[in-house]
Amino acid sequence: RNFHFGIREHAMGAIMNGMCLSKLRSFGSGFFVFSDYMKPVIRLSAIMEIPVCWIFTHDSIGVGEDGPTHQPIEHLAMMRSIPGLVTFRPS
Repeated sequence: RNFHFGIREHAMGAIMNGMCLSKLRSFGSGFFVFSDYMKPVIRLSAIMEIPVCWIFTHDSIGVGEDGPTHQPIEHLAMMRSIPGLVTFRPS
């Protein structure tokens, strides 16, 4: 099943964590720049060692017409600093 959360990144992450705690495999995706809104729930899933799969797109300085508000600058460093979170970034 797919759930559409709209622009509710934190709520999406919290629900994904709850689904994993209920023995359901969950994954969610969004623009990488909005991972700031999800940091608390991502951190909780990493600390609790629950297998949530976080997928982020648009990890670039040149993200097109969305402009500078959608440019993830320090977000990769933030993700790598979360204990227990395995971070992959294709080159």
